[in-house]
Amino acid sequence: MTKKFFIAAGLAVLVLAIASFALTKWWAERERNEQLHYQREETELIVSNLINARVALFKAGKNLADTAGVAAFNGQRLWLSRGNYFLRAEHGGKNLFIPAPIQGYRSGPDDGGAFLVTLRPLPRIYPPRLLSHSPEFVYIPSGSFLFGDRSNPREPHYLWLTAYFINPFEVTNAEFREFLDDPSGYADAANWTEAGKRWMASKPSHVTARLTSEDADYQRFGQPDQPVVWVNWFEARAYCKWLTKKIGNGRWLFVLPTEAEWEKAGRGPDNLDYGLSMFISDNETPLYNWKKNPDAVVTVVGIQDSYSAYRPNRFGIYHLTGNTVEWTQSINRPFNKEHPYVDDERNHDDTPGLRVARGGSWYSASVALLHVAYRDAFQPEHSSQDIGFRIAARLLP
Repeated sequence: MTKKFFIAAGLAVLVLAIASFALTKWWAERERNEQLHYQREETELIVSNLINARVALFKAGKNLADTAGVAAFNGQRLWLSRGNYFLRAEHGGKNLFIPAPIQGYRSGPDDGGAFLVTLRPLPRIYPPRLLSHSPEFVYIPSGSFLFGDRSNPREPHYLWLTAYFINPFEVTNAEFREFLDDPSGYADAANWTEAGKRWMASKPSHVTARLTSEDADYQRFGQPDQPVVWVNWFEARAYCKWLTKKIGNGRWLFVLPTEAEWEKAGRGPDNLDYGLSMFISDNETPLYNWKKNPDAVVTVVGIQDSYSAYRPNRFGIYHLTGNTVEWTQSINRPFNKEHPYVDDERNHDDTPGLRVARGGSWYSASVALLHVAYRDAFQPEHSSQDIGFRIAARLLP
């Protein structure tokens, strides 16, 4: 009995010693790997693939063509060094693009500083369109993106947004004319905020959708597929309210994009600083409708000319830099890492204050105004020859 006891005890000690050695070795290896991740400024990308999509990872560069596949990615997880990355998920004959910008060691927005991407089912239905020839909306999947001006180290921070749809082009004159001509449209007080009603009662509208072929500015601003300009925030918001009633069928809400939604769409999955590139030099200028000339013969560019002369970002959206400055839903309020952007009363219709507009235009005096993160802010009654809007859409519960 004593001999068996000592043998059993000896075996137990041996097992404990082996386990202790293995645990010590595992811990040392873990610490070495962690030190390497720190030195390489790495964050772990973790993909939860709920739709069994075919997934590829790319590192973005200075423009849409400057990308490189990341061969080491196994479709599930990988430690990534600082840089802009995006995922391409192929499912059901469609490609879904998801941004994955990495800022440094364990810098992600999720547990342990990881960057988590969840691939969810693609939408089965898309928003209805006002006109039969209007382009289909673009789907922006849910997930985190890096929001804010990277030239200010205190500003960029991760935001997680639910999925939404956005129009690939600005609202056109033809579409806005439908709003003007509908008895339940522009003239219906139910479509306007209280402040908008007061403005409408005291000021005339100058929207280019009112131009006719006999007007001197028709060719430059009034053609049907050109974006409507000289439109103020009150008018843009009233258009969205009317459109929801007109074609929403109780299922769709049409809105101005919030500042965050606009920037996520504007940066694209590549996390670019301009709509199609990281900077604008002589080589990049032709990518954008930007002329700096108030007397230019060609001002705002319409949909058909855009198809032939310009290209969309990787999401499929045109003119997020240049063409027209675009109203957003948001009130102009500061944000940074310590006080991040939140979807609060800044995005309510009746909150007083300056409304943010983004994107620069054909008329912008400086390349700085074309920067995706640049924030113009105007009184909601402001309008000009270079300010328009595009709309977002959300499926109602």
